[in-house]
Amino acid sequence: MYNKEFETIFNYSQDRADEIEILLSAGNSFSVKINEQNVESFDYSDSKGIGVRVIKDGKLGYAYTEKFDEETLCRIVDEAIENAKFTETEDLVEMGNYPDNDVIIDNFNPKLDDVDVADKIQMAKDFERLAKEEDERVFNVPYAVFGNSTGYTRIANSKGLDKEEKANAAYGYVAALSQEGEDKRMGMDFFITRDLSTIDPKEIVKKAVKKSTDLLNGKPIETGEYAVVFNNEMMATMLSTFSGIFNAKAVQEGRSLLKDKIGESIANEKVTIVDDAIHPEGNNSRRFDSEGYPSQRTVLVENGILKSYLHNTVTALKDGVKSTGNASRGYKGTLGISPSNFLLVSGTEKESDLFTKHDKVIEIVSLQGMHSGANTISGDFSLGAQGFLWENGKRQYSLKPFTVSGNYIQMLNNVEAIADNFRFNMSSIGAPSVLISNLSISG
Repeated sequence: MYNKEFETIFNYSQDRADEIEILLSAGNSFSVKINEQNVESFDYSDSKGIGVRVIKDGKLGYAYTEKFDEETLCRIVDEAIENAKFTETEDLVEMGNYPDNDVIIDNFNPKLDDVDVADKIQMAKDFERLAKEEDERVFNVPYAVFGNSTGYTRIANSKGLDKEEKANAAYGYVAALSQEGEDKRMGMDFFITRDLSTIDPKEIVKKAVKKSTDLLNGKPIETGEYAVVFNNEMMATMLSTFSGIFNAKAVQEGRSLLKDKIGESIANEKVTIVDDAIHPEGNNSRRFDSEGYPSQRTVLVENGILKSYLHNTVTALKDGVKSTGNASRGYKGTLGISPSNFLLVSGTEKESDLFTKHDKVIEIVSLQGMHSGANTISGDFSLGAQGFLWENGKRQYSLKPFTVSGNYIQMLNNVEAIADNFRFNMSSIGAPSVLISNLSISG
């Protein structure tokens, strides 16, 4: 697809740029939100653009366009070359005709693109209706949402690389707000899929409502040190918040607490953290990254030992290693690094067993303040939380909102047990439930 546009850019750049890379992204997205069985918001958008990355006299320049006429396509080459003159970085940059991997990744289901808009709206309406029918204490459904997106990517460069990929997905989520007396609590559940026939709205609603009603009538918790279980969703949230410490660019710039830690123990030996861009169930699985580099499974922490950072080819050259296939950029942006399917590997214990290892355990099922309460440079965090008190292996009651505090690396070292109930969140960050032997709780 778009052969004419690529040929135009390559032909024009031939005697002008030393090397050039073309990244094309095209796609569409849809979302609908329901309020009181009416459409509160309805969004549909199409996007399409081409970005070029050129090397000229050892310097790197970028430019992009959303207009595909010949004159504009030639102009962005000139703009990128001109922009390269002002590049101050001394990082080495190279482009290559990177091979394909032999993994088959099926990210596109044509049936999903054929779903009627009326059916999409109806599913969102069903979320709201079913939530209110599920429990009389549900007095509001702040979120009843359905969405889907389709994307196409093609990347090619002057070294002969030329790859393309198409992907689509659908998602939905529902949040139920329940009340008993003066106490109000919210619970949420979601799905993300390429096959809507596997989705049961009733089950998603039941989970969301139960999360909400179970938290009602919370009791205060005494301030102190407690064993804590982050459920699988909240452990994924913690992983996501601190995923940037594995970014090689952040490490090289001194913005990561993992600088100079390769080969050292940074976590309990039970902890293995992986970025897996070829995961069969990962929503961000792909055949190649934004440089066309083949995707792979990268072990970052193995049995507590830091093994690798996430790299693109630029940071890999600087460290004298190979790229991990984590280059990321849109057609408008410059080259960066992002995780793909970022996960904590499951353990073998049942979640219920985690609560039997201490006389008292705090179960955390909700976290707030991730942006303001977590310092990704130091690893320190102090977060608003909701959850339950367990005693002698039995859940006793919900807790009034409290604060959980600690240090991320210390927390990883204090991992005592890991359950087998792995789940990806909507951002393709995944984790099972995890028992931490000690964290500070403030009531």
